[in-house]
Amino acid sequence: MRRGSKTNRLLDYWAGIPVLNFAATLHRQRSRPSAPPRKIGVMCSPALGDTLLFSAALQDIRAAYPNAEIVHCCMPPNKGAAAIIPGADRRIVIDLTRPDQSLKLLRPERFDLFIDYSSWQRLTAFLTLFSGAKFTAGFTTPGMYRGRGYDLTVEHRRDLHEVDNFRQLTRALGLPATHAPALAPLPQQDLTTVWPAGFERPVILMHLWPSGQRSWLREWPEDRWLQLATRLAQTIPGAVFGLTGTPAEMERTEPFLARMRAAGLEAHPVLANFSQLAALLEQAHLLVSVNTGVMHLAAIAGAPTVSINGPNSNGRWGPVGPRAFGVESQGEGCGYLHLGFDFDGKATDCMERISVDEVLAACHAVLTPESRG
Repeated sequence: MRRGSKTNRLLDYWAGIPVLNFAATLHRQRSRPSAPPRKIGVMCSPALGDTLLFSAALQDIRAAYPNAEIVHCCMPPNKGAAAIIPGADRRIVIDLTRPDQSLKLLRPERFDLFIDYSSWQRLTAFLTLFSGAKFTAGFTTPGMYRGRGYDLTVEHRRDLHEVDNFRQLTRALGLPATHAPALAPLPQQDLTTVWPAGFERPVILMHLWPSGQRSWLREWPEDRWLQLATRLAQTIPGAVFGLTGTPAEMERTEPFLARMRAAGLEAHPVLANFSQLAALLEQAHLLVSVNTGVMHLAAIAGAPTVSINGPNSNGRWGPVGPRAFGVESQGEGCGYLHLGFDFDGKATDCMERISVDEVLAACHAVLTPESRG
């Protein structure tokens, strides 16, 4: 269930709400078993950034139940991110658009505890309800009508960062919630195939293209990206630039690379899988990005990270990491995104309000010696 797919969300809404709530009327809420769970299932949103932030909760569960088997039930869109976060013993891949097949994978697991950390999908709540788990927990989210099928619920709040929403659910289970998002130790990788320029000079990575519904409302104007790169090159001698993106985004990336080269900048495309990109970010001098999964990956990896927000706010979806800073739009009406698709009736000029000077100042701030501590 992709957050950016309007068709999937409408199907989830119009079919998911009545089906889930009818099924939930037959469900009697159960008390939590007194014995520690031996097998725990966990699930979160298929979005990459959400999955990386979820690594904090996954570590909390691992710390609370060191002897339990923990199974991360992930989906095709986030299995790459799930593979590089710590805490789970194994992963199974389910398809939210095929609940019949997903239940065939879930029910034989016979979970003692199944925790659904997704916030709005009715299908994840439906799968949790029929998973056969002895006890279930999940979010009740205002306006989403999804909470009745869980044995334990916590309100998903728009005034908390998503990491803190995850912690609220973990604490409701009586568990400490203290871990920060983290990556699992990465294997040694030959990065020359994705970054032949090497690391003798400062590597500045930029991620221009957000994904999901109405992604253009989270894009920063290309002229400002070019101005930013030119000014960074003036203050960081020898800097070489890399533009990250998917193969589908290269159609837009290549013309912008040509503009950078015409301005006298050395710039290269970066096509990498999630594990390679994480390893590359660990060696990068700086990443500047719109608010997306790559930004969260960089911040968690410990790279100096600047997030250019607009419809997003730092308090709800900002970067979480030791050297990360989010630049927000000035004025009223921005920073409104809660679930990632709630754009209707909201400001459309939030990214245009952010100046090159603001982003440049944030870059210098995260590169100061104090920020590296």
